[in-house]
Amino acid sequence: MKSNVSGDSRKRIRTKVLLPVWLLLVAAIIAFVFARSRPKAADKHSIEPANSAVGSNISSTPAPTPNIFPSLHSAESARASEFESEPETARLRSIMLDDSLPLRQRREAARGLAKIGTDEAMAALKSALTNNTAPFVKAAIAEGLGQSPNAEAPELLHQLVTGKDQTVARGAARGFAARGDTDAVNTLGKLLFSDQTPLSVRTESALALGDVSSPSAQDLLTKAISQIQDDDVQESVIDGLARRPFSDTEEFFRNYLNSPDVPSASKVLAIESIRDADGDVEAFLSNYLNDANPEVRAAAKKALDFLDPDTPPAAAPSLSAQQ
Repeated sequence: MKSNVSGDSRKRIRTKVLLPVWLLLVAAIIAFVFARSRPKAADKHSIEPANSAVGSNISSTPAPTPNIFPSLHSAESARASEFESEPETARLRSIMLDDSLPLRQRREAARGLAKIGTDEAMAALKSALTNNTAPFVKAAIAEGLGQSPNAEAPELLHQLVTGKDQTVARGAARGFAARGDTDAVNTLGKLLFSDQTPLSVRTESALALGDVSSPSAQDLLTKAISQIQDDDVQESVIDGLARRPFSDTEEFFRNYLNSPDVPSASKVLAIESIRDADGDVEAFLSNYLNDANPEVRAAAKKALDFLDPDTPPAAAPSLSAQQ
């Protein structure tokens, strides 16, 4: 009996000691199996895209994220397609940006792009204006914007005509002249009369106003004659007036040349400008062959000789005879 009791005690002791050990072992095995099963599932999913790309020319990369802005994607695709359908835009852009080509050719390309007026053409022009493109090419862009049908052109012209680069600003002044609307006249007038405007831009604005057919442009020029004292600006104003049809300015020039308050040098400049005016200026200039001022007489004779170089010298009265 004593031995049987001892054997049962030993069994109970083994059970108490070994049972927790077995339980821990079983738990460890379960945890190990679970941990092994997770990477296998992940591996399975990571292999599937690669398998789907087999036999195609697309690299085995994850599928792209669905586009959550389909309308924007469509607009971008349409713009890219439109650009591809405009070979002339691409050709002119290439010429405009090619530093190895003559400036004249590049300037013509810039003006051509402006006339096309599409958003793609405008994007090419804006890009050229913000990089190291030659100033004279940028000036051609500004000039061309005056004939651009793009809705952004007027605002861009306003930015360029008041910019720091005077070469570009002068091109923008010519661009406003090409537009020739009320806004163009007002803008050019403000530039002409402002002492803060660089001299080169003021003189260009005067010439530009001469190219605008609006009567209000001529009114600004005649007003400038009496209000602006700067000799360089005055000369450009006279040249601007002479660019207009002579039938519109004949009365102004008659009063100007007959005024005792106008210096002889200014009258000579006026006669030289009238020589290039569009209209019948010969009969008008002939009146000053007998002017009391010898400088005016000499300028009138020189202008008439230029206009009709085939006229024999005897056909025009000599200065000695007029004195």
